[in-house]
Amino acid sequence: MKRLFLAIAPDAAQLEQLTQLQASLDGEGRLVPRDNLHMTLAFLGQCSEAQQEALSESLARLAHQRRLPAFEVTLNTLEHWVKPKILCLKGAARDPGLVSLFNQCQRLAQQLGLHTSEHSFTPHITLMRKAKMLPALKPPSLTLSGHALHLYHSQSSEQGVQYKVLASWPLTASKA
Repeated sequence: MKRLFLAIAPDAAQLEQLTQLQASLDGEGRLVPRDNLHMTLAFLGQCSEAQQEALSESLARLAHQRRLPAFEVTLNTLEHWVKPKILCLKGAARDPGLVSLFNQCQRLAQQLGLHTSEHSFTPHITLMRKAKMLPALKPPSLTLSGHALHLYHSQSSEQGVQYKVLASWPLTASKA
């Protein structure tokens, strides 16, 4: 069994913006390592090999049919979520492509008997864990363009949690 999730990875320029923002954060907490920064679309939980294979086949079929939509989302609000103790950069799911992609990921998870979100979708990137407060800081606006959907494996190690991409599928722009 592997702990898996589907997510979008920031590109190099976006990662640079995010790490500069992290560097300006004061307060107690643990910064998310640069290589772990991502925007989750579906946390899947513990998956068997059969579930992972079925998920990969379904996503490959959708990608081949050009049914995994590309999108843009602007993340421009710094927020402290008290219960999970995270500090994140969030935005609103206004792009129909993003909403469609989120819904497809949730549907696939449900069909395969995997974890589905009990919350409404809020696009965000977690910057800090074990965060105690919201810093008085105006964050930069970051426009995240989704061009590929990644299946990540969350692995615990002595160095902490590491996210490894197991598979990726291209997202396609809708035909105008």
